[in-house]
Amino acid sequence: MTDSKRDSRSTTIGDKTLRPESLMMSYGYRPELSQGAVKCPIFQTSTFVFESAEEGKAFFEIAYGLRKQAPHEELGLIYSRLNNPDLEILEDRLTLWDGAEKSAVFESGMSAISTTLWTFLRPGDVILHSEPVYGGTDYLLKRILPQFGIRPVGFSARTSQESLGKLLEDR
Repeated sequence: MTDSKRDSRSTTIGDKTLRPESLMMSYGYRPELSQGAVKCPIFQTSTFVFESAEEGKAFFEIAYGLRKQAPHEELGLIYSRLNNPDLEILEDRLTLWDGAEKSAVFESGMSAISTTLWTFLRPGDVILHSEPVYGGTDYLLKRILPQFGIRPVGFSARTSQESLGKLLEDR
């Protein structure tokens, strides 16, 4: 098996298990998908070609949660704001490095914060957060989330555990 045909997510060479530090160099990258480039090129594109309109439709249905991905069905590249080769490789490597199930990377810290909060919070929830926080996060916590019935409770680094409990009870 040539190096370009090697499983891009393999964590071994022969019977030797590689450590994450070594795997970071090539994990998740397949040179044959990039004209044989040894290292992952930077993809400066926004859109990708589909083999057919049906294939494009299927990719979008999965990406937007309109249907579940079937076993062994691969999600192709669609649009750089949804997925692109560079970000997929970075996510694969972060997942490996952290020993996580999956990883997600974002264009900005605010997009990561808002996506995380909207994923886990529901009306009636209380979110406990340290203060001060970045201005955009502060605005989201104090101005936007309350419009959806989510209550922010801020605390300072000097707040005792006892005071924190009282702060939550008062809410």
